[in-house]
Amino acid sequence: MKQTLITIHPVLHSATLLEKRIEILLRPTGIRHRQALILDALSQIGPTSQRHLAKQFDVSAGSMSSMTERLVTLGFITQITNPENRRSDILDLTPDGREVLKKVWVVWQEATGLITSALGENQAETLTVLSTKLRNALGGTQPEKERHET
Repeated sequence: MKQTLITIHPVLHSATLLEKRIEILLRPTGIRHRQALILDALSQIGPTSQRHLAKQFDVSAGSMSSMTERLVTLGFITQITNPENRRSDILDLTPDGREVLKKVWVVWQEATGLITSALGENQAETLTVLSTKLRNALGGTQPEKERHET
């Protein structure tokens, strides 16, 4: 069986270029693309522990704390001590966070338009399917609600 050679450079380079475009489009919101991902995750899963969010993004709790600190300062999320576990913080979107997230979604639509414009509709859809498959194979997931053992 012949093995297909995957040249990783164009994959990484296109991801970097797309990330730079998204960063430029996000500038008016005052947040970066990773912070936008956190806001989006919170909108999907609702209030959750910082530890759970760190697990969803496969980063340390300390890294997640650094990423969320600016969002708290900007008033886009709240961070309160979990009344059930005082060593854990609960993060949630604020009304301002929901408003800025609407702007993020517009930026993501613009980025989708860039991809569709560059590849065409069918190939853009294929890229989404393959990117999702690759993310899942590498251990990434769609953000999900925290499960509490009863």
